[in-house]
Amino acid sequence: MPKSLADLVRKKVNAGVLPLDAPVKIWICLGSGRLCAACGKAIHFTEYEPQYTDNRAAVRLHVGCHALWEAERRRRGSLPPK
Repeated sequence: MPKSLADLVRKKVNAGVLPLDAPVKIWICLGSGRLCAACGKAIHFTEYEPQYTDNRAAVRLHVGCHALWEAERRRRGSLPPK
């Protein structure tokens, strides 16, 4: 069992549930009530949805979950350092 949300995000990246590659675009919109791909809870406020050119399933994230996902991608060298 993951100890923190960051651990859960890392586990989901490892499992391929959350992609490691960079999206073409990220849509930011009002929460749809759909479940976050990272934490599994409903998104009621701001929702991040990375878009890819292939036909993969949509990934929706809370603001904080999106930040943890980007931090994990940066840690693995998939994003340039800030």
